[in-house]
Amino acid sequence: MNFVADTYIGCPHACWYCYAPSFATPGKYNISFQQFRNFKRRFKNDKDFEKIENAISKGKIKGTCNKNQEEFIAKAIENKHPLRIGSVSEPFGLPLEKEYGDTYKILEILIENNYPFVVCTKSPLIATPRYVNLLKSTKKVAVQISLISLNENLLKFIESRPDGNTPSAKSRLEALKILSEEGIFTICRIQPLIPQVTDDGMRELIFSLAKIGVKHIIIEFLWLPIMHAKDMCYKLKQALDEYCRNGGKIGDELRRYDNNLYYYYRSFNDHEVISGRIFFSKRRINQSMKKFLEMISEANREYNSDMTFGSGNEETTYLNSTENCCGVDRLPDFSGYQKCTIQKMLIIAKQNREVYFQDIANYYNSYMDKFKQIWKKRVRGNGPYFIEDRVFKLRHKPTNDQYKVKYVYDENAIPN
Repeated sequence: MNFVADTYIGCPHACWYCYAPSFATPGKYNISFQQFRNFKRRFKNDKDFEKIENAISKGKIKGTCNKNQEEFIAKAIENKHPLRIGSVSEPFGLPLEKEYGDTYKILEILIENNYPFVVCTKSPLIATPRYVNLLKSTKKVAVQISLISLNENLLKFIESRPDGNTPSAKSRLEALKILSEEGIFTICRIQPLIPQVTDDGMRELIFSLAKIGVKHIIIEFLWLPIMHAKDMCYKLKQALDEYCRNGGKIGDELRRYDNNLYYYYRSFNDHEVISGRIFFSKRRINQSMKKFLEMISEANREYNSDMTFGSGNEETTYLNSTENCCGVDRLPDFSGYQKCTIQKMLIIAKQNREVYFQDIANYYNSYMDKFKQIWKKRVRGNGPYFIEDRVFKLRHKPTNDQYKVKYVYDENAIPN
């Protein structure tokens, strides 16, 4: 879901694994992190809300985004591409949302214009009566709550700082339960999954989510922004060291690297550095995601639930049980999401044994020209094609026409 909006600037939470400061307030890590925690309003007056109203209702987007995003935003709104509220900020952060209700006002605009949206938050405020009643007034809503573990002792160290705390796991789980019981489509974002740290608690978390009626789970492994990777991992190491001194347990592999995720990630020969980010081992991600998918199946059988799965890691999208990683394709009023994607490639290639660009060219993608470039892009000079280098199960196959790039579904295809 790449059509996103932030109703505030910064975030009041205290998660040491957060990548957002490196993008929102770039600079030296400590300064960047502190600036990002300076939670403040984005909207200055009623005219700002009028601009959003005009963009959603009339397609007049000038003044609502950067100029280089205008074409993308215009196409997204035209196609009723679901809008995700909460990307690199907390839309229900305290005290601002309680005092000003800026997110509430934006949701009102979306609902009044019958526009589909997804809310992403860590705040239980969304499950209070005022917001629940608003959300129940539309069918075009899904709520994502971010929760990476039920281990409160662990979260006390990796999601807190001296002057701030993130809402407890218990309060977020209760918020998901309330929303589910009210008939609102609920999604749990297990992002990031921190290898050797949170993976041991995944079974308990997944079963708890199925028990309370959560409809969809997204799992994505922690990635490191290159700009802050060493400093961020050192802060995390300090938090994990303290956690261990207070009875916590970390996986043996990470302990061999002194609880430092930076050096642990770099130890794998199939880790990836791309687009300013360091990603975990592709093979390890694949192995783990298959286990998590099986856990979801077991939990569904245990509680007679219908929870689906989406991989936040592109390389394992072949495991997705929905066409959209956020699961919104399960909602009939959310048909405007992007469909010209690698996920669609996998679906077509598996059905037809092969896929050409023209097979998906008529599906919506607001960045179609870029996607077309990626389709035929090669890496490392004349090396493998970019897509087969990124994901499992897709492999380029030569054709008689050098200008036509074809991919086939191959159970044995491994990136890199």
